[in-house]
Amino acid sequence: MVSLLAIAALSMGAQPAIAACDDVLPEQGMAAAQERRDITPADLVRLRDIGFPDVVSGKVSPFAFSPDGRLIAFVVTRAEPTDNTICSALVVAPLDGKSVEGKGRARVLDIGGALPFSRGVYRGLFIKSGISALITPAWSPDGKSIAYLKNVGGVVQVYRVNVDGSGGGAATRAETDIEDFSWSPDGSQVTYLARPGELESSRRTEEAGRSGWLYDSSVLPNESLDPRAWVEDIPLKAFTVDLATGAARAATEDERLRVVPAPPTGTFYELGTHSADGAEALTKRLNANPNADQRLWVRLAGNREKACARAECTGRIVQAWWDAAGNSLVFLRRQGWNREEWALYRWAPGSDKLSLIVRTFDALTGCIRAGEQLVCGRENSITPRRVVAIDLASGRSRTIFDPNPEFNQFRLGKVRRLRWTNDRGLEAWGDLVLPPGYDGKSRLPLVITQYHSQGFLRGGTGDDYPVFPLAAKGFAVLSFERPPNVSSITPGVSDWDEALTVQFKGWAERRSLFSSVDRGIDTAIATGFVDPGRIGITGLSDGASTIEFALVNSRRFAAAAMSTCCDDMLSSMVLGGFAWGEHNIKIGLPPSVDNDRDYWRPVSLSVNARKIDTPILMQLADRETLLALPAFGALREAGKPAEMFVYPDEYHDKWQPAHRLAVYQRGIDWFDYWLRGTRDPDPAKQDQYARWDRLRDLRDKAKVANLP
Repeated sequence: MVSLLAIAALSMGAQPAIAACDDVLPEQGMAAAQERRDITPADLVRLRDIGFPDVVSGKVSPFAFSPDGRLIAFVVTRAEPTDNTICSALVVAPLDGKSVEGKGRARVLDIGGALPFSRGVYRGLFIKSGISALITPAWSPDGKSIAYLKNVGGVVQVYRVNVDGSGGGAATRAETDIEDFSWSPDGSQVTYLARPGELESSRRTEEAGRSGWLYDSSVLPNESLDPRAWVEDIPLKAFTVDLATGAARAATEDERLRVVPAPPTGTFYELGTHSADGAEALTKRLNANPNADQRLWVRLAGNREKACARAECTGRIVQAWWDAAGNSLVFLRRQGWNREEWALYRWAPGSDKLSLIVRTFDALTGCIRAGEQLVCGRENSITPRRVVAIDLASGRSRTIFDPNPEFNQFRLGKVRRLRWTNDRGLEAWGDLVLPPGYDGKSRLPLVITQYHSQGFLRGGTGDDYPVFPLAAKGFAVLSFERPPNVSSITPGVSDWDEALTVQFKGWAERRSLFSSVDRGIDTAIATGFVDPGRIGITGLSDGASTIEFALVNSRRFAAAAMSTCCDDMLSSMVLGGFAWGEHNIKIGLPPSVDNDRDYWRPVSLSVNARKIDTPILMQLADRETLLALPAFGALREAGKPAEMFVYPDEYHDKWQPAHRLAVYQRGIDWFDYWLRGTRDPDPAKQDQYARWDRLRDLRDKAKVANLP
């Protein structure tokens, strides 16, 4: 977490109605040879997903093998913006990609609505960001049923489905959301984790409201004014339910450990894989800096530890898997220029022999091992995620399941990988996307999306500014991958608080990131495809913080669109609540009582409102709008071109399909207007253009006023 906006996060909300789900899976054998056309914002919203939409590397996986190894289970989601619904489906597919017993290559076992939201713990409080939880199905030991977490009547339960298609039902009747679960070895019971204390906490909060809530660190005013429960006051508890009778009881410690194993001890970080004889795969940071590279180790029989001395065994080790005999370890590593590559290696600890299996720019996520195959989600800049099997002997990849075969009909522009370093020597890169059919002669307006460019290019981090639909409209788009944090090259950093202190001292991280974006733009201009006078920038969270710094410290952007706002004295120290403000003071930010405008001057839109002339579009979640008011109010008072839209029942990341489509379309209209001088003739949008004409007049006046 490197920006104040990224440190702030959001809370939970309502789930949508269940969609019709008629096309939650593509038609079997769908022909790829359809008439090719440009991709639209609606096409992008409707893409089917498996696992997190963004590339998230780690040992968590959305995939689960059947006990006999023949089938793989996963959950597919699809959004429908026209009725603002989300459909999910529990799917099974054969590992060999062939039809199973005449039932097709993939089939739906159960239908549901939106997945539960994930939530994290920040400063002792639960915060939800609007991102769906990763749902991993679990097969029963006999392979006859599958259980997974599903919203049932407003509460997340363990839901059991029969693999033969004969139906299913809730296996639990918990009163609060279940967070994780595990089958018993004989399949007769399920042990689950939940927080029953949330009910009593909610009751106490409601009761306290009768005489007024005490405003303290448990209140997040940008979301609501009701106090939140501290995580330590509502601990996870384990329960075991008998599937035959439905009776639930407190779980034993052994049962609880089947759901959540004991955490590792010492300075090693377990990769969650053990050989047949109990050997473990581990990583250890090369130094105390939390950003430091890792080295691969193994812990063998008798707690004997051995490091892999090869250079390929250091870096960012993502996952590892032992072979059946326990003689060799396959591991997935991020490597290359700012970790743009994904590589699989095999290491034999006994002989120190190391071999490369596959090296690719494709993102490999959620991988699980099946004998001498690895099943992963695989995607690249122009191809959405598919389920693939990678042969660990040859490195060859074959598709098990493609959730979006219709994607082949879309005509996408060319994508060029650009690489550069910033003013601190930190590596960055970006994907320059050009319009379909572009002849390379005219200079194009450029839109920057931030702040990751891994895997399929949707709409940047937060998925608000659609890369390929923007390119289809005639824009060049630079999808920016941020460099490592400045704290990664700072000696003496030993924990995340120290890392954040380094990043915020003198706004070092903001300066580093702006240098990266600035040089990335120069690199794009050097291709000869980009018009340096027509550049727009977009961003959410840390990306929005980069926009703030860029607009205050440069004049090269003709338009900006922000999905969060803003790093500012009141927003960061007061409006986000005491807990966030106190943490910011701890890492070196001045308290609001000091009114230290000089500290905030390099980044604050409110302090610099009179010097800003770039038109700014803010498309904000209702729960974050309060944080934007100091900046937006100052810009409005200064007569600057800024417009704000607020989306109801939204979070840091927007989850509602109708809102996603609206954000996409308005962003395209905004940059069309300011960078290309074009308007959508839709009669329903003419009021929009009348407002923007008035903003253009303000922009022109601001430019005159800011002339040196």
